[in-house]
Amino acid sequence: MLPLQDTQVRLVLLNHVTVRLADAAQDEIHAAGIESELLPHLRQLSAVDLSRLAAMRSLTIGVAFDGAALKAGLRAVALVNEAKALETYFIRHGASTHLMSALFKVRRKLTLKRRRDFDARRPAGRVRLPDYATRERIYQAWRAIADPTPRVRYYRLHQEFQHIPIAVLEAVIREFEADE
Repeated sequence: MLPLQDTQVRLVLLNHVTVRLADAAQDEIHAAGIESELLPHLRQLSAVDLSRLAAMRSLTIGVAFDGAALKAGLRAVALVNEAKALETYFIRHGASTHLMSALFKVRRKLTLKRRRDFDARRPAGRVRLPDYATRERIYQAWRAIADPTPRVRYYRLHQEFQHIPIAVLEAVIREFEADE
């Protein structure tokens, strides 16, 4: 358990616990370290008395975390941050609104807004494809990428062909896959 020292935090927590325990089951109250006979006294405390109780250092108020749930939560946050960073990368490097919708479920208007925010404008109209030999190299690199996740495949492909916008890479892939 991590002991809390800040009086304001302790007061907020005490107030929350007092309200929460009003509807709590007997086993929850006991698990929280509160004896049943103390509950009515806790509920009857005024705001001033609750503040005095929070200020008493002899009363240990602490927080305990479920380690497995915390680990899972931290991993989920990391995955969200990773997805956001990848989404930003795609926008900055010229991904089409169609690809953004397919890979990130981002609507067209939001993609256009983010392009403006990042000053990552794209020319209007169809993308200009590179020469046929370059297109073949792009498609061979695409097929060589073993990762089944399209986001990762496009990212790795763009790492190999950084001078080519992602929308052009997408058009090349579509062209070759339509021929198959």
